Amino acid sequence: MKKGKKNIIAVTSIMLVSALASGITAGCLYAFGDKIIIGKTKIKEFTTENKNFKVGIISDTQLPPTEEALKESDLYVKHLKDALTTMKNNNVDMIMFPGDIGDLGTYFAFKLYQSTIDEVYGDDKPIIQTIMGNHDFWNKSVFSAINHIKAFKEVMNESPWTHYVVNGYHFIGASPNNGSMSAGYKVTSKWLEKELEKASADSQGKPIFVMTHNQPKDTCYGSDEWGDSSLNDVLSKYQNVVLFGGHSHYSVLDERTIWQGDYTVIQTQSLSYIELETGKENGTIPPYADQNPMGYIMEFTNAEIQIHRISFDGSESGIERKSDMLWTFDLPYENDGKYSFENRKNRNEAPVISDTTGKAVVNGENVELTFTAGEDDDFVHSYKVVIDGKDEKLFFSDYYNGIENMSNSVTLSLKTDGKEHTYKIFAIDSWGAESTDCVVIKTQ
Repeated sequence: MKKGKKNIIAVTSIMLVSALASGITAGCLYAFGDKIIIGKTKIKEFTTENKNFKVGIISDTQLPPTEEALKESDLYVKHLKDALTTMKNNNVDMIMFPGDIGDLGTYFAFKLYQSTIDEVYGDDKPIIQTIMGNHDFWNKSVFSAINHIKAFKEVMNESPWTHYVVNGYHFIGASPNNGSMSAGYKVTSKWLEKELEKASADSQGKPIFVMTHNQPKDTCYGSDEWGDSSLNDVLSKYQNVVLFGGHSHYSVLDERTIWQGDYTVIQTQSLSYIELETGKENGTIPPYADQNPMGYIMEFTNAEIQIHRISFDGSESGIERKSDMLWTFDLPYENDGKYSFENRKNRNEAPVISDTTGKAVVNGENVELTFTAGEDDDFVHSYKVVIDGKDEKLFFSDYYNGIENMSNSVTLSLKTDGKEHTYKIFAIDSWGAESTDCVVIKTQ
């Protein structure tokens, strides 16, 4: 597995493709008009057998771009197959996929995605709504966005821009219009506004579900570093929008994954590997990052909509995580702000360090600090190590692979100069609250 931010390919290739995606390609889109590229959107209506239906949400498979790459590793294909099998066993009526089908936007990757769906479901498929992500516009060759869109349409037999109505609920699938990491929706946002106008006229008391690849910037967890600034102006006009986005790969176990402001945003982690924010000593792609692919099953009843966080572990029905902290929307729907960061942060309790003792072991050039894990009303997100009262180092905990699997003992590794130091270690939760007590470890 390639270990680098979003599996970014060689810099020279990326620079070339990004130039095409954000410059030449965007120019073509404007020159020919987004209606020609996106096409005229016809709303497709579906009715499921059961009005209390289920929708699965999975994202960012980043499947191998070639047969040769698939031979090197089929792990992400296995993750997709496990996720689809879980969806099938849970009688999911619809699947939403917010983009990054392939690590590169090749015909092979698109075909591999579709053939995996065929293998799991055969002819009895649920409703499937798939959009493109930034990776789906990338290639080592000089392809324009139009080539990638054409390949997508040919394989999926569907446009990357869709508007479905399922049992009276609107689902809008909005692909980016280029492969930009952070500005992929300048053209698509114009199309999205028109579709939202249509949906709004028909959605009183109901949320409007929007699927984008990039999340709107500065909304949910991860959007500060990976968000798209060209979405908020449109979305902020519609308070009943509930948006699912991919792209960041951040863990859905973090409660900041859901955000409410003028509208609601939920990010979807990934089926490939977890990535987290910068600034921690154990890296943005932490250890065992590809061991806990996750997504959602969203369940509709007459009274509410429930969002279940599911780990796709290869078991028959997957494992639901944090069932005691289920996200729910009452029906009729109203954006009441209960999932705003401010409301939840005000109710949050800081983590606790009960055992303030620990030990230090020098191992080559490193000193390993071992201590009993902190406790929290949710989970300890990270640890802060203060060295001699001045220098600070931050480390992720191991929460992202399942809170119930978190180790009772923590070991943090730091470079050592062989001198005597005092280390104070504080526990921090996902809202930034810090323990009052700390572990104190002195080296001799």
